Amino acid sequence: MEQMTLNSFADSPEKEAPASPPVMPEKPAMTGDPFVDAGGLVMETLPQKTVEDKIRYATDVYVDHWKGKLHSIFLHSKITHIRLTNKPELQREGSLDYYLSVLKGNGAISEGYCRICAAQGLLFEGERKNFPLVGSGEFSNFHHFQEPGLLICKDCLIRIFFLPLGVFQSGGNQMLLQFQSPEQKKLWQEDVILENMDKVARGTSEGILKSEFKNPQNALFHFASRLIERFELYEKATQRVRLFFFTNFGSKPDVEIHDLPNPVFSFLRYVLEPDLKQDWMYLVRGNYILSKTKFDFDREAGTWTEKKTGGLLEETEYQGTRPNRIYSSLLSGKSILGNLRNIHRERPFNIHIAIAYLREVRQMQKEQIELIRKLAGKIIELCEKENGNYKRYLQPINAKNAHTLRMAILRMVRRNYESGAEEPFITSEEYIEYLFPDGQRWYEVRDFLLICLYEKLHELRIEPEKVFDENADDDEDVITDTDSF
Repeated sequence: MEQMTLNSFADSPEKEAPASPPVMPEKPAMTGDPFVDAGGLVMETLPQKTVEDKIRYATDVYVDHWKGKLHSIFLHSKITHIRLTNKPELQREGSLDYYLSVLKGNGAISEGYCRICAAQGLLFEGERKNFPLVGSGEFSNFHHFQEPGLLICKDCLIRIFFLPLGVFQSGGNQMLLQFQSPEQKKLWQEDVILENMDKVARGTSEGILKSEFKNPQNALFHFASRLIERFELYEKATQRVRLFFFTNFGSKPDVEIHDLPNPVFSFLRYVLEPDLKQDWMYLVRGNYILSKTKFDFDREAGTWTEKKTGGLLEETEYQGTRPNRIYSSLLSGKSILGNLRNIHRERPFNIHIAIAYLREVRQMQKEQIELIRKLAGKIIELCEKENGNYKRYLQPINAKNAHTLRMAILRMVRRNYESGAEEPFITSEEYIEYLFPDGQRWYEVRDFLLICLYEKLHELRIEPEKVFDENADDDEDVITDTDSF
């Protein structure tokens, strides 16, 4: 049987078939389609030299090791059809006949341009049995062109066959990163494809590789954090991370697309640096939503414990499943300053996490950040001149609306003048241009000013709870709801 590569089409009548089969290119071109590109990366990783040998290897894995458990990717295929259940030789024969026939260019239904990679040539029919989320009739077609099914070239169709070896299983869904950088591609190759191949070689692979993450938002942050730390991207250019969470199973195919925006990725680069990571992880751990009736968060140790037994709850028991307020807020554009403010009130905490968040995510100007920090220092100096009467000066900063906050700042201006200070508390230009610029949300100024004041009080070994009668109100952007475990 003649062996062919993905880049070979029907032989021209002027040319004879090559004497020996060509090998697969080392790096298949990226198409932008996450499913095709993941399958292509699997092919690139497999050690077999010819496409035919790769197809035979994948078929053996799907049939012999996984017992045909591919229903959430290929519905009613030559391997997953209900009539072929527990009939491995028929599954193998049917699958090999189909894909080796496609490899030779047989079975095309037309000629034209591939809907995935735009290559011109023979086109094959993409259906739910060979391409996820392609629908016709009463089933939704999640792909473009508003047409039943999908017309694709044999290169893309064969690459898709290898997709199961390049995804994570998450409950009843599959997870897949869309490769948008060499680092993302390399990480996925190491964490998924090579792990799959290793399990197959050791005889321990029984199906699509399972992930500990059932919550796609948590998985997105996990992959982004792994990416930054694995390739030390702390000072490299920012990048977008996109996670597909999908199923092609039964009558309810579905897909969710979760994006980690560039500003959030930039923020993560800073907080995962060694001097900030410990405090960042403390903040994240404390904001998983667990049942308050069953679990307590030990604020001193930064761990969750069971109320009944007092036993420690391991992070692996909740990080993959429970929602996280910090992650949810960062992905939805809601502020986490209230969360940061609360934690600074309770304990000494690295202020550079708040600074990185304001600069990278909230786009606060450097001059405004520096001005607010300077004002916090001046407010503490005024308190010391008044024999440590901190409460009198600081409590008004704990404002519940913009007017009250502005009035508190103006009273500081007057007291600074009355104290005989040589420098003004704040200039009119600083007040207008930087403290309350147009478009600035007032509570961001209040929250960061409080954070800076809490930092100063902790340095003076003064507990903020003894200075402020009550905590500042959370603005409408802070998630405060709870849920049961």
